[in-house]
Amino acid sequence: MIDTHAHLHFPQYDKDRDKIIEECNQKLDAVVTVGCNFEDSKKALALADSNYKIYGTAGIHPHDAVNYDLNIKESLKNLLQHEKTVAVGEAGLDFYRNLSPKEKQEEIFRLQIELAREFEKPIVIHTREASTEMSEFIKTEMEGVKGIIHCFNGDKELLETALKHGFFISYAGPVTYPKNEFLRETLKNVPSSRLLVETDAPYLSPQKFRGKRNHPVYVAYTIKTIAEYLGLNFSDVDRITTVNAKRIFNLPMTKEEKSPKLVYKVRNTLYINLTTKCPCHCTFCFRGKEDYVLGYNLNLDREPIAEEYMYRIKNPGIYDELVFCGYGEPFERFDALCKIAEWIKKMGAKKVRVNTNGLGYLITNDKKILDKLKGLVDSFNISINASTPEEYYKIVRPSFGKGSFESVLKFIQDAKKAGFEVVISAVDIEDFDKNAFIQFAKKLGVNWKIRNWKVI
Repeated sequence: MIDTHAHLHFPQYDKDRDKIIEECNQKLDAVVTVGCNFEDSKKALALADSNYKIYGTAGIHPHDAVNYDLNIKESLKNLLQHEKTVAVGEAGLDFYRNLSPKEKQEEIFRLQIELAREFEKPIVIHTREASTEMSEFIKTEMEGVKGIIHCFNGDKELLETALKHGFFISYAGPVTYPKNEFLRETLKNVPSSRLLVETDAPYLSPQKFRGKRNHPVYVAYTIKTIAEYLGLNFSDVDRITTVNAKRIFNLPMTKEEKSPKLVYKVRNTLYINLTTKCPCHCTFCFRGKEDYVLGYNLNLDREPIAEEYMYRIKNPGIYDELVFCGYGEPFERFDALCKIAEWIKKMGAKKVRVNTNGLGYLITNDKKILDKLKGLVDSFNISINASTPEEYYKIVRPSFGKGSFESVLKFIQDAKKAGFEVVISAVDIEDFDKNAFIQFAKKLGVNWKIRNWKVI
């Protein structure tokens, strides 16, 4: 676990800071202690110097902007050169308390954006009652700058803008509060590759400790809530957020975290990642834009032989399901798919699924592929993402061109007739007609699934 935003150097910890840090050393991979003004940032970095698991940031909080002018830039540069400074900030806009004039907040925020760009470090963004103004900053002045929306409060305009520009979204204790259902709902729209957790300690304690001083180790309660809401295991969200924190802050990653994954576990399902190839160029696809999904690097640098997968799977019978699904399209390696599927069935796999775009006939140029998979595969989840040919070619953009939609329909119908369980799926992108898709599935006589659109 990594607490991506705390204030361990604040006076609230003066009496027992060593004890709190020892808790962090035992239970966390790292803590980022965040500076709020120049002197405060120096304290954050001094604390970071004292412990290998603590990192710091340097910046000016919008509340403190009134105390500075553009001359602070050189002083901040000195702090940003410190080897344990991982980000600029806490910076941003706060029009709720207005402790600094709006123009001064914007001036100092703009200065820190320039520093983030110059030093190629992410900027930790504080925004309150300023989502429209912050969205405009992101759109017009932050091109090429990496950012983190700290303690995200659920604003949909800001979420969409931040995600479109590659920012990370960090959730704190408020996501655990019973009445904050609207905030938890936004989790469904955040890609796993952009999710972070924090405490903002000593503030914003999770529900169990609400009203008391927060501790960095309480980030576990935020992870637990997110896992429960998204239907994941605690270890899944821990892995996802830890890897993401290391990526955005450029912290050391283990060999395991960096290595491309042939197989990867989520909940008690094992996914088998065969290839990076895919004949489709879906408008929402992450291929070529993002390597990490659910805390795993899925961008294979080669195509391993079937036996390498068998070695890593080891005992397929312990999983609820094994799914051929990864960075690319499984039918691009049909022979390997068959060989692995035959082995895992023999070794006691309970259920085997293939997540596919449904273009198996065109990819393999073989109309008998379903016959070959009989007894090896139980079900198909076919990502068709449309209910009409016009919609399909606009969204999916298959390299096979015209005739692709009809080939997918033929595959669906044949698979159903052959006795496979079939589900068709779509991503709920802008202007997607959910009702038409549901009626389309009913007409085909198959089950359906619509996934939330997650901006990459």
